[in-house]
Amino acid sequence: MNHIKQIKNLIKKSLFCSISTITKDGHPHSSPIGSVFLIDENRGYFIEMFTKSCSHRHPIQNKACIMVINTSPWFWLKSLFLGKFTTIPGVRLLVDLKEKRAGTDQEKQRFLKKVKIFSLLKGHKILWSSMGPIREFTVDKIIPLNMGKMTNHFNF
Repeated sequence: MNHIKQIKNLIKKSLFCSISTITKDGHPHSSPIGSVFLIDENRGYFIEMFTKSCSHRHPIQNKACIMVINTSPWFWLKSLFLGKFTTIPGVRLLVDLKEKRAGTDQEKQRFLKKVKIFSLLKGHKILWSSMGPIREFTVDKIIPLNMGKMTNHFNF
């Protein structure tokens, strides 16, 4: 399995990811994002709904770090039992952020499909009744999470 397939699978298994940027006053800021999509190994996008820091980032700083971690409790229990991870537990994507834009119909459908599992819950309507703008990014570097001996067998 190549790296992009592993990372796409990892994103599918994560309830959310996080993005870290530097604010205008030079402070680091992290926000949860639940809507990261990779187009290919070099490009992707996320839906900017709860990520105010991306709009208020340092004017000359378009760099960010997106962290993706497998949030499945079964994955962690199995890995701890075996003493190793059978798939990568997480990655950091070092990215260059592009300007915001409106989402296409296809992107909206892809997002709605991702959150459909929660559609009967009260919070679904509160959080996801309207989709925010799209923020595209290019991937500068992929860094797998280092968790010592349990991840030594993964090479990127």
